[in-house]
Amino acid sequence: NKAPEAAATAEVGGRLYELEGCLGCHSIDGSSSVGPSFKALYGHAVSLKNGSQITADENYLRESILDPGAKVVGGFQPVMPTYQGQLKPQELDALIAFIKSLSE
Repeated sequence: NKAPEAAATAEVGGRLYELEGCLGCHSIDGSSSVGPSFKALYGHAVSLKNGSQITADENYLRESILDPGAKVVGGFQPVMPTYQGQLKPQELDALIAFIKSLSE
């Protein structure tokens, strides 16, 4: 059972997912788009373009939002813009909470 605070944070993240345009490239239903789906992403292994694998934890998600070219998922092009300086720390945390909630 999610704590009310975590649920509220994920809800804010869900609104940011729409407002910041994330939904234009990242689905939440598992379907592929310009970017990988956020459904069941958190805590799972991700195959990168360079052939390595990484677990999609909070650090990976944070890095991918702020420096999207650092670890590009295999099968996708490095076209995502950076959100460095465009999101407040609490907004970044809310987006990550939203992505995490899609794996619970």
